[in-house]
Amino acid sequence: MSDDQVAAAVRVLINQYDPEGLLGMGAPEDEYDPEVRDLTALVCGEEEITADTVGSVWNRWFNEVSEWCARRPEQVSEVAAALERLRVQRQRSER
Repeated sequence: MSDDQVAAAVRVLINQYDPEGLLGMGAPEDEYDPEVRDLTALVCGEEEITADTVGSVWNRWFNEVSEWCARRPEQVSEVAAALERLRVQRQRSER
């Protein structure tokens, strides 16, 4: 699985959740690309991806003003689990 494929999968995942509701307000499909880049780097890395990891990335990009992590912790956990599955899948495909 190439880095571009990983990034595309991460973008689809984040856009499905639309954590800040920006896409629902008409923002372009690439609205979350800065966050997607950081999350893609996690998927391409070696460390396990947890809800705390995802929350850390998210809060950094939204200057701690995002309420997604506090308001929807179950979604953050779902995103983290999906990213971790993608990370493991990518590692297996590289072997």
